[in-house]
Amino acid sequence: MNSNKKHVSELNPQEFQKLFPIVLKDVLPEYADWYEEEKKAILGVIDAKDVVRINHIGSSAIPDIKAKPVVDILLEIDGTCIVSKVVEALKSIGFGTEVCMKKEEPYEYLLAKGMTVDGFAEKVFLLHLRYAGNWDELYFRDYLLEHPDVAAAYSRLKEQILDDISEGRLERMPNGQPNGYSNA
Repeated sequence: MNSNKKHVSELNPQEFQKLFPIVLKDVLPEYADWYEEEKKAILGVIDAKDVVRINHIGSSAIPDIKAKPVVDILLEIDGTCIVSKVVEALKSIGFGTEVCMKKEEPYEYLLAKGMTVDGFAEKVFLLHLRYAGNWDELYFRDYLLEHPDVAAAYSRLKEQILDDISEGRLERMPNGQPNGYSNA
C-alpha cells in the first residue's frame, strides 16, 4: 500500500461510501468454502484453548437470498485469554490491517480483511471477535436456515432498505458511521 494513502479508518463518510458501496448479490456457494478456508487460517494462528467456537454468520451464510458479498465470521474467545495476543495473531493473517472498531459493552472487536483504500478485494471478511455468549446472530442465522419463507422476506427487506438509501429516504452513514444499512 502506498504510504501516502489514508488508512481505511481515516476515510471521511463520502470517501468510505464511494470506496465501499453497498451491493447485494445472490449468495454464492463459494462463501461457505471461503468461510472454511478462513476458519482454518484463523485456527492456525490462535491458541486452541482461547477459542470457544467459530461460526459463519450474516446473510452470506443463508442460501437463496441476497447478501453483501462479505463473509461474516463470529469468533468467540475465552474470557481469560489475552485479547491483544489474539488480535495480533489475527493481524498476522490480514485481519485488522484496514479497519478496526472496538466496543467495550458487550465486548466486540470488529476486524476486516479485504477492505483497502483501493476498495474491496476479491474476498472480503468481517471478523466479529467476542467473548463467548448467547449472540443473536447465531439464533437469527439458524432461524432463517430453518424458515426459507422468512429468509426470502428478509432478502426483500434488504433490497428495500438499499432502495431507500439510494433514493435518500434513509441515511447510510448517520453521524459519520457506516451503520445505517445494518441498523435499518
